[in-house]
Amino acid sequence: MSDLRDLNNNDFSEVTKKDLEWTLAPGSSTETQTFYLATNEGHFAFVQMIHSNIGLWKPTIQFTTRFYGGGINTFKSVNMSNFKLSKDRLSAEADNMSIKLNPECNKYKVILKHDKDLFIDFEFEQVDRGFQKKNGGKTYFGKKESEYVQHKFWPKGIVKGNITVDGKTFDISGVGLFVHAVQGMRPHLIASRWNFVNFQSNDDNEVSLSLCEFETTPHYGSKKSNQGGLIVNNKLVGVTDDNVTNFLETYLDPKTGYHVPSKIRYTWKGKTLEKSEDFSAYIEIKLDTPMDRIDVLNEIPYVLKKIVQAFVAKPFVYQWFNEGDAHIKIGDKELVARGTLFSEYKAIGIR
Repeated sequence: MSDLRDLNNNDFSEVTKKDLEWTLAPGSSTETQTFYLATNEGHFAFVQMIHSNIGLWKPTIQFTTRFYGGGINTFKSVNMSNFKLSKDRLSAEADNMSIKLNPECNKYKVILKHDKDLFIDFEFEQVDRGFQKKNGGKTYFGKKESEYVQHKFWPKGIVKGNITVDGKTFDISGVGLFVHAVQGMRPHLIASRWNFVNFQSNDDNEVSLSLCEFETTPHYGSKKSNQGGLIVNNKLVGVTDDNVTNFLETYLDPKTGYHVPSKIRYTWKGKTLEKSEDFSAYIEIKLDTPMDRIDVLNEIPYVLKKIVQAFVAKPFVYQWFNEGDAHIKIGDKELVARGTLFSEYKAIGIR
């Protein structure tokens, strides 16, 4: 395992074969594998498999997916059954979906079928390497080992495949981000809000930027935790937790009562992996292309919904997909990359 080190001397490590295993943590936990795709045609898609344990109840399995582009904006969240893992725990499948990792552990094959109106088939091949926090990608909350959130990133992958939705077939070849996440506790206990962004350039700079940030609930001190990575010319330049999401402009959503961002500035700062040079990046974006506002309680299984409703007032997810510029400085060199970014804001609303 190779160690990666960021500006604040918080250790990161490469994602290994062992790290890609499904854990199916006991107790109340949720595990996901998610692919975020930016296509060569300027469209966006994400595909996610979810495994949720809810104490003594039988685990629930779901897929969620979105396709945005070509005059279509569709989101689906469907319960599945017959979940099973491969012997090495690196691949998973259920009635409607399979996610299979190749023997070299650098390429996923994803197939998703649902009725006649949705069929997805693509390969996602890793670019350079993945990263995680050194302690297995875990962020701990309390004194119990089960109170953690875990993230493992492939910050960039090459995508080849197709999607058929509402009778239309689209080429979804392009680039994307893969995240394997585990929440070792009930979701309403983790965070009061989340921010996430994935930028993929469509120019010769071959830039990818990702940032995942959450603010813990008051029970855990309302502290912020984040991690992000920078790829330039298809090489992982740096990983860092010195990242900030600033809401420059907001508006009040009358339906939910949340103050929702309409303009955001994302910033990254750290040290490069090879030469330990200073690097920084920022994206300032006007969120003028909203994709969706998702009422989370409408999309989760009944038992989990009842648990969450007892503690969470109104969890909503806001999503946008826009074109924008990433401004990057590495040592004395500066560059501006043009591309697309998927932005997500989750407001939880603790009771």
